[in-house]
Amino acid sequence: MTTFGKVYKTEAIVLKHFPLGEADYILTLFSPNRGKIRAVARGSRRIKSKLGGHIEPLMRTSFVINAGKNLDIISQAELIDGFRPLRENIHFLNLGIYMAELVDYMTQENQSNQETYRLLLESITAICNDHSPTLLPYFQLRMIIHNGFGPELYDCIECGTLIEPNKHRFCTDGGGVICLHCKPENVNILPLRLDTLKLLRFLSRSDWKSIQRLRLNRGNLIELNRITKELISYTINRDIISSTFLDYLYESFESEESV
Repeated sequence: MTTFGKVYKTEAIVLKHFPLGEADYILTLFSPNRGKIRAVARGSRRIKSKLGGHIEPLMRTSFVINAGKNLDIISQAELIDGFRPLRENIHFLNLGIYMAELVDYMTQENQSNQETYRLLLESITAICNDHSPTLLPYFQLRMIIHNGFGPELYDCIECGTLIEPNKHRFCTDGGGVICLHCKPENVNILPLRLDTLKLLRFLSRSDWKSIQRLRLNRGNLIELNRITKELISYTINRDIISSTFLDYLYESFESEESV
């Protein structure tokens, strides 16, 4: 187990907080070098607290923290970026909260995960900059990949043969593509268009700067969201509360597609 000094400084994105006692918050932070951190912000709920305005969810903040036996203690906090546009739009805010919840569920405490930190920071920034609708499936797929659960997108997960164009489906339980000859029982299999498979491969290997220029039709976007969402659900084996509103939006989007 990695040991740290008694006092350390780190930047971090606040994933969530909840009240402790009458005046404190317990914060869940995500930092580039220490991964997920749980720490107490003492007195932060008081009106005159110096920590107030620096520790709200989805804020990027520089912290000075005292390491504790069970929970660390935040002694200083200075805001780096409050991502104001995100807080002025309910859809943007809900999308950011969903991403924060996903990072919380899929990462471990005190384990460095710089790729996931960069992904979260990049994605929150993209939300604030009039993001492409491709951002959500990109984020979900890359979260799965960065945390060791990347899907197989080239060979059949059952027989191992190379997938032939237009002769494939997607098995979320098995984590990848499956050929038409293989028919496993009691698994969730989704239809998968050839162009959507190509998009999944592109999203898995390309950076956001390249991906954000994509202009997808509704059918591809709906299929991408459905597959990446099902992969997330299978990987973490639980529901994410903040996904409810996103589901509503994409169900409306899908209804428009079927009109």
